[in-house]
Amino acid sequence: MFGPRPIDPGDRLGLSQRIVVGVMNVLLLVELTVCMYIGQQDPETLTLFFLKTFPPLAVTTVIISRFLVRRLAGSDAGGRSQ
Repeated sequence: MFGPRPIDPGDRLGLSQRIVVGVMNVLLLVELTVCMYIGQQDPETLTLFFLKTFPPLAVTTVIISRFLVRRLAGSDAGGRSQ
């Protein structure tokens, strides 16, 4: 009942899509680390600086990554269906 759900082979991510997801994860961690490091230089404005910088960077990274994954899905699906 609560076991892992089987994924249809046609719905799995291709290698290029997996690379995009991995790079996105690393970028998000780097963005978080850099924003926290720079923000901690002035503790009084840490929250304001963090909220001004991290959410726009993270949203941009996720949107671009989703675009790339979907674009690569079209090219990967064409190769798999034949």
